Amino acid sequence: MGVNLTNHQIQFVNALLPLDLSSLPAATRPHFTLGPKEEWSEFFVWLENQPPSVVIIDGLCSLLDQGHDLDTALWFFTACQRIIESHGVTGARLVVNMFVDDECTEPLAHAVVRRSHYVLSFEALASGSSSNVSGQLTAVAGHLHCQLPASKTFKPTVLHYKVSDATVLFFSPGQSRIVL
Repeated sequence: MGVNLTNHQIQFVNALLPLDLSSLPAATRPHFTLGPKEEWSEFFVWLENQPPSVVIIDGLCSLLDQGHDLDTALWFFTACQRIIESHGVTGARLVVNMFVDDECTEPLAHAVVRRSHYVLSFEALASGSSSNVSGQLTAVAGHLHCQLPASKTFKPTVLHYKVSDATVLFFSPGQSRIVL
């Protein structure tokens, strides 16, 4: 998507219930874990004081699981988006991970897509399981990207991927090392 993440600081935010994640490796340990809604102002102050290049919110749908309504989850997403945009950092990104699996999470996913520049969808292969391919990534322009003047430069993309112990390989369908 035009961002080389090797030169950017990544901030990982855990939106799941507070758990002891201290045993995770430092690279995957969250920089912040959201508490109850009453404490979210602490998170927003933290975010404003840390102009990050990339903020990853893992589990936005878990806000619904915690009993928050759709409007509250969207408010949280929009507040994070505005803070990231207010930093004025070129290449700053907000990445939201969502698992869409039921009628409760679908409206949130649709609303987030309407407020996104890009949408990446990971899914299993329609043809079934394969030892050479773990799944399929579909990248499409989100609603906000389509409103940009140069929006015709992005073309929807479908890639296959293979997950191994230490890496993830992306390749065009039919272009796996096994096929070649």
